[in-house]
Amino acid sequence: MRRYLIPVLLSAIIAGCAVPRIGPHRIDVQQGNALDQENVARLKLGLNRAQVRFLLGTPLVVDPFRTDRWDYVYLFYKSGQLTEQRRVTLFFTGDTLARIEGDLPDAAPAVGEAGPAAQPPAALAEATPTPGAAKPVQDPVQTGALPAQSEEKPAPETPSLADPVPPSAAPEQKAEGTIARSVAGTQAVKAAPPQPVASGPAGKSKPVPENTVVPPLPSPPDAPPYVDPRVAAEPAPGMIMEKAVENIRPDVMPTFPEPTSGPPPDDAVLRAVDKWAKAWAARNEADYFAAYDAAFVPVGDASRAAWETRRRLLLGMSTDIDVRIDSPSVERNGDGHATVTFNQFYRSESYRDAVVKQLRLVERNGQWLIVEEKILSVLRGAQP
Repeated sequence: MRRYLIPVLLSAIIAGCAVPRIGPHRIDVQQGNALDQENVARLKLGLNRAQVRFLLGTPLVVDPFRTDRWDYVYLFYKSGQLTEQRRVTLFFTGDTLARIEGDLPDAAPAVGEAGPAAQPPAALAEATPTPGAAKPVQDPVQTGALPAQSEEKPAPETPSLADPVPPSAAPEQKAEGTIARSVAGTQAVKAAPPQPVASGPAGKSKPVPENTVVPPLPSPPDAPPYVDPRVAAEPAPGMIMEKAVENIRPDVMPTFPEPTSGPPPDDAVLRAVDKWAKAWAARNEADYFAAYDAAFVPVGDASRAAWETRRRLLLGMSTDIDVRIDSPSVERNGDGHATVTFNQFYRSESYRDAVVKQLRLVERNGQWLIVEEKILSVLRGAQP
């Protein structure tokens, strides 16, 4: 039993080594700039940054501390293995390309050069005739021309395809007849168009008409004219893509307006609203009522006198008032009118609320006064 165990173990080890390794599938990955070798070959010193970006696109790496260097990198991984890597580094002096480094394409030979130098030595040797050498005889079947006959011997008539050459003819006539039949048969096959044949019932064939397309129906008289969608419309003048790198101009930084040093136009309106809220919180009746215009009309049926009496009573009863204004927005209505909408948080020792209030103000002698005051909504869940 022991002598059989060792061969079995060796066989198992050898079989385990022969099993291929199975691993996860790795996709092909392309990273970086796909460098077109034709555009890379068009690079030359003296181009500006906009022209380089037109040819190669945006660089992959731009050092913020060295803006005069652009790096274009391309990597290709095949099944997890790096198989292709290209790198082009450009150096600028100001806005002008000064130096090019990296994987540049080799200079291609000039296209369109003609002459003996462009031909290989073997072709040149074949084209040059050797003195005293016999000229090669061309096959008359391939060239499509019959061999010329001598003037002393009249040319025999060319036999037709239906009349075979008799067996008693000379060998030269047999060859000429074979050549003539080959040439004539080739020309007849080329000249005769194929006749389509359709199978009919009972295995009989009948010719198919040349035109089997159904004619189109006439269009209605009020139908719009047909426009072929395959015809590309002409692009707008401003949308035509530039193809010549010489016409690309450098990038121009747009000019920005100078910041104004004066106060914002709504600053006076917000100051008037803030002064009104502070006078209310300080229970200063003189400043509080001075914030309202003489044309102010209270909401409801109350008169201006009744409204002032009620407001003075409330100011006198409260000892601790806190008024806070949040998120004000100003809308100019023209003719010296403005509307201010804000969140108002009011708190005293006996009452508190949070509402959305709107004040309409008018400018009188350089001062903004309240002509209308109303509550738009109540802020639910807000803590004044």
